Amino acid sequence: MTPTKVSDEIFPITTFISELPTSFVPQSLPSSSENGPVSRRLVIVGDVHGMRKSLEALLDKVGFEKRNGDHLILAGDLVSKGPDSPGVVDLAMKLGATAVRGNHDNAVINAAAEIRATKDSLLQSGGLTGSPALPETPEADVLGNTVQDPEVPDKDASATTGASRKHSAATYTTASALSTRQLDWLAALPLILRIKLPPNLTSSFGDTLIVVHAGLVPGIPLEAQDPHAIMHMRSLVRTSGEESEFKPAETFGEEGWAMEWDRWQDKLASKTTVIFGHDAKRRLQLGRYTIGLDSACLYGHRLSALVITGCDGEIKHQVIQVECADEPVVGGVKHGEDLAVSEWEAILADLQEADLSPSRVLYVIQPVIDQAETEMFLDEEMKVQRCRLVGTYHSVHGDFSVLGAWRIGMSNKRITNMANGRARKLGSMVLNKD
Repeated sequence: MTPTKVSDEIFPITTFISELPTSFVPQSLPSSSENGPVSRRLVIVGDVHGMRKSLEALLDKVGFEKRNGDHLILAGDLVSKGPDSPGVVDLAMKLGATAVRGNHDNAVINAAAEIRATKDSLLQSGGLTGSPALPETPEADVLGNTVQDPEVPDKDASATTGASRKHSAATYTTASALSTRQLDWLAALPLILRIKLPPNLTSSFGDTLIVVHAGLVPGIPLEAQDPHAIMHMRSLVRTSGEESEFKPAETFGEEGWAMEWDRWQDKLASKTTVIFGHDAKRRLQLGRYTIGLDSACLYGHRLSALVITGCDGEIKHQVIQVECADEPVVGGVKHGEDLAVSEWEAILADLQEADLSPSRVLYVIQPVIDQAETEMFLDEEMKVQRCRLVGTYHSVHGDFSVLGAWRIGMSNKRITNMANGRARKLGSMVLNKD
């Protein structure tokens, strides 16, 4: 993989590998019950990303009952981007869920630590004492010298903190919205969850289930897996000169890492199945010894759960899905300055693939060209405002497409060429102020 970027630094890990208690593992029970669904089920859910309504709808469809022995497992990226990250964490904690850390969870707890350190530094230096600019709301900017629009990152290094923004505005907003108790819960999540299946039950999963957020590299022991790769990888790159050795990669590649994992497991006597998320582009993935559960709920598609039961001497499983019940993030516009470096890299990598399909996200990169500012009369309510004219052009999948419209608006506001709700029908649009 590429060297770890600042925005991808790994927050200190308290537990690398966690073992699921046997009390949560399904046992062999009769195939029917007068009281409804078979008890003690494992319900493993893909990337939720703050979509609490969707998670509640999925658990309702599954018929989840903690008191009957059901246990919820979340495959990382519980938070960020969606409308209710605190609600998702709160629900997970209330249900006694188990989870693994995802790359967005990691970024949020890093951002929270950065905000906390900045506040402590300012307090120690007296920079916050009696300051009229002291933020009174979680969304306010605490990383610069003045309070500004929380959606606009601070591009310049702060004279007070000596550091510039490391994460996207959405990440800082999520970090500020979570309570200390919720952040501590996220920070304590392991990177790998291992589930030993009962040896007396037959299972297509093999002997062991592993839950991670992004993936694993075949041929490397769990204890030696790279933490960054576990949360970020999507594909594999063959090591030069070594036919059977691979390096993890964040790019999508010609095929996902799961394909090689399946081939590797076919050669082993003792099988291990990996349950993962992260790869929304490929949606639900059903391999022989891999199941990918990120079905792009965040982008208006589905939220998926793998439901595992013990029944009649064997481990059985099924995938249950619900349509997105929250407002998807693709409706509208993403501003380039709000995206973390890793998000830009993922978008640019995706742009290299020119194929289009109904399920493919279409990115419109719209650089903004600022023009001179002037005083203009807008209307009776707004009166005279400082305004600027903006010229735009579009490139689709990396190639210049067409000149965009000229827009005019207040200088202290963002001006976008395609900001209405119908934007989602055209795909995801990213503005890059160049």
